[in-house]
Amino acid sequence: MRLCLHLLAPAFACMGLAACSPEFNWREVRPAGTRLQAQMPCKPEEATRAVPLAGTTVQMHLAGCDAGGATFVIGWTSPAASRVGAVLGDWQDSTLSSAGIAAGPDAPVGRPFGPPGAMALPQAVRLKVQGHAPDGAALPLEAAWFAAAGEAGPEALFAAVYRQPERPEASDTFFTGLRLR
Repeated sequence: MRLCLHLLAPAFACMGLAACSPEFNWREVRPAGTRLQAQMPCKPEEATRAVPLAGTTVQMHLAGCDAGGATFVIGWTSPAASRVGAVLGDWQDSTLSSAGIAAGPDAPVGRPFGPPGAMALPQAVRLKVQGHAPDGAALPLEAAWFAAAGEAGPEALFAAVYRQPERPEASDTFFTGLRLR
């Protein structure tokens, strides 16, 4: 099933409440319940929602904030071991579709991605694309999907920057700051 933008709207609305000053204030974020550790440019707000992905319903956790003209988001869920690749693939398709970008076999091809310790999966990729917001405005998107073995099973992980930050190097700082603990 495709994750529709309206399913994420409450999470993004919550994230909008965490708007930071235009200045980047980098901090280490270690969300509970995941091995993911990230450098975020502002204090993130978190939201959790039951979402259908790859034929099952998962609890999707998102944490994000706005800084420097962009929205920075990390996400995680714990699918069954047999479904982690399918969940990553469906999450990619859902994210791209929500931004008005071709998904499935017509989706843009990303480059392999994963911080040290990540699972080697073909669905673990990073890509940079030009999408469209619901109002039709241009929506640059840089995103990565990857997976890791967690204490309670595998974790499907996500990181994204929506819109181009005022300082382009902020995207690189964000993505290179992704770690697994």
